[in-house]
Amino acid sequence: MEKLDKKHGLKSVFIVALVLAIFLIIIAIVVKINDYKKSFYKVDVKFTTNAVVQLNNKLPISDDIGKNYSGTGIEKGIAEYKEFTITNPNDGKIQYEIYLTKTNLNSKNIRSNYIKLYLTDINKNALDGFDSKKITSFYDLYSLRDKPSGRLLYTDSLNPGGKRTYILRCWVADTYVLSNESEIFDFEIDVRLK
Repeated sequence: MEKLDKKHGLKSVFIVALVLAIFLIIIAIVVKINDYKKSFYKVDVKFTTNAVVQLNNKLPISDDIGKNYSGTGIEKGIAEYKEFTITNPNDGKIQYEIYLTKTNLNSKNIRSNYIKLYLTDINKNALDGFDSKKITSFYDLYSLRDKPSGRLLYTDSLNPGGKRTYILRCWVADTYVLSNESEIFDFEIDVRLK
């Protein structure tokens, strides 16, 4: 009788282990299918003008003027106003990164700690990490591990069919000391799936 109970107990343990293994295999297959499906996901980005920011050292401006800049009234190159919309055309939720890539590496550049950035939504509300009291500089942004020339500006997610519009304002800080040499700072705004 004791042998029978022991045999029955071993059978029960074996059945539980088998069910658990099948359950884990099913979960692994579902995760792989979702990963495969997500590898075909994309993110759509539309800029009102273009994705390139070009600043020069002609006239540094204050943070108050820079963060309220509307895209008009200041000569191009002194401040930039970039409005862009990110859309999720997929049938699943996406996570994305907005990052900046320095483009003109061969010329005399303004130091990145003088390049000010202010990211808002379409209603001009500052986003997380963009405080209206302490303005972020290009230098403050984290480098991307897989793209050392890229600097992470912002991460977010969108539900299927969702869209979000951003406004990025950029300028040369008023703490920059004017020089006789012409200096520039150029970068491109990029978006990728996370």
